[in-house]
Amino acid sequence: MGSSPFTATIPPPGSLPLDRIRDHVCRFFRETAPLAAGEKLVVAFSGGLDSTALLLCASRLFPLTAPLTAAHLDHGLDAGSAGRAASAAAVAARLGVPFVAERRPVPALRQPGESLEAAARRVRYGFLEEVRRQTGARWVATAHHQDDQAETVLLRLLYGSGLAGLAGIRAVHGRIVRPLLEVPRAVLREAVEAAELPWSEDPGNADLAVPRCLVRHRLLPALEREPSHLARLAGKALRATTALDRRLADLLHVHTLDDGVAVDRAVLLALPAELLPFALAALHRRAGAPYPAARAAREELLRQLGTGGDRLACDCGGGWRWEARAGLLVLRGPRISEKPPRFTYTLVIPGVLEIPEIGVRVGLHHRPVEPWMFQSSPHRAGLALPLAAGDRVTVRNRRPGDRLHPLGAAGSRRLKEVLIDRRVPREHRDRLPLFCVGERIAWVPGITIDQRFRITGEAAAWVAEVETR
Repeated sequence: MGSSPFTATIPPPGSLPLDRIRDHVCRFFRETAPLAAGEKLVVAFSGGLDSTALLLCASRLFPLTAPLTAAHLDHGLDAGSAGRAASAAAVAARLGVPFVAERRPVPALRQPGESLEAAARRVRYGFLEEVRRQTGARWVATAHHQDDQAETVLLRLLYGSGLAGLAGIRAVHGRIVRPLLEVPRAVLREAVEAAELPWSEDPGNADLAVPRCLVRHRLLPALEREPSHLARLAGKALRATTALDRRLADLLHVHTLDDGVAVDRAVLLALPAELLPFALAALHRRAGAPYPAARAAREELLRQLGTGGDRLACDCGGGWRWEARAGLLVLRGPRISEKPPRFTYTLVIPGVLEIPEIGVRVGLHHRPVEPWMFQSSPHRAGLALPLAAGDRVTVRNRRPGDRLHPLGAAGSRRLKEVLIDRRVPREHRDRLPLFCVGERIAWVPGITIDQRFRITGEAAAWVAEVETR
C-alpha cells in the first residue's frame, strides 16, 4: 500500500464547520482506515443532510488523491423516492462527483420473517458492495455520525444488550467505514447550510413506529444530554470488550483448526457462569463470525455442555455451528469458497491498519516482555525485531517460494510445507496476514514465528496482533 495522502496534507485545526469535519475525515483515513493516494472511495449518498455533508467534505478532499463515486439506492418505499434520487444526482453533479443510482423495490425483495427496515438495510449494503466491486474502490463510506452512535447505544440499552452491543457502531466493519462517528449532526448541518446545498428528507425517518425514529425524536431529546456522552460510553464499551476478549483468549488457549476455532471444554466450563456468554461471544469474534450466537442458541449449547455427554451439536445461525470433538468445543464456520486477492500493505510502527480483503485489523506496538510471549497464541506474538519507531514492516498474504525458519526447527523451510504440516486447509492459506521485515517473514499468525526473531532476553519486544473485525 502506498503512503497516505493525508500524512503531510492534513489541514490545521479549523473553526468553520467544514474545517471541523475535514479534520476528522483526514485523521480517520490516515489512522483508522488508511487510504493510499489513488485508491478509490465510494460514498453512500442518500441525498439526506448527513450524506450530503460527507460528500461535500470528500469532494473537497479527494478529487486528486482518491477518485470518488456517489452511490444512491432508491428503495421504492414511497412515491417521492424517485424525486429524491433526482435531487441527489443534481447535488453530486454540482460537487463534481460521478453518480451511480439504482432502483430496487425493497417491499418485493423482503425475505420471510424479515422486517421492512432490515430488508432495506440488507438490500442497501448489497448494492453498495456491488458498486465498490465495480469501481474497484477500497472502502464504502457511510455518513453515520455521533448522534447515530448515541441512538444506537440507547436502542441497545432498551433491548438489554450486553457489553459488546453497547460498543455501538463500529468505525470499520469489513469494507464499510464511518469517518464521521465523532462529529455531531449539528456540525454537519452547519457545513451543508454554509455551502448552500439542498438536501432531501426521507419521510421514513419521521415514522415513530420505527424504534430508531422513536429514540431519535422522543427519547434522546428528553434526556437533555449531548450525544457525545453516549458516544463516549460506546467507546468505553468497545475498549472493555477488546480487553476482555484478549484476557479470555489467554485463559481459554484458543486453537485454530482447519474449519474454525476450538477450546478445551473443561477449561471453558471452569469459567464463572457470568463469563460464559462473554467467552462464547469472544470465540465468535475470534473465528470471524459477524454476530455472536443468539440467546436461544447459547442457552441450548450450555444445556448440552452441562449434560457432560460426548455428543454435542448446536446451530448458531448464518452457517456457524458448535460441535464436540475429542474433548474440544469447536466453532465451525461456513466453508470459505472465495480466494482473497493478493494484498500487500506497509505498516508504519507503532501503528495499526485494516486489511479489508480478509476482514482483520493488524497492529505492531513496543511493550515490555511478558510471560505470555513465550507461549503460542493464535492472535498475537512477541517478536525481537531490529526496528525502531517510524520504521516500516510489510503485511501481506503468501507468495510462491515463501520460506522461513520455524521456531524450533533445524533450518529454513518452505511456508507451503509448514502450512500443510500444520493442517491448514488450502482455502485458509491465502487468508493469513504474514508480518515481514524486509523480505523475511517474521510471524505467521497462529502458526509460528521465525527463529531469527525470537525473544532471547530482551527487556522489551514488538507485539504483533491480529484482530478479526
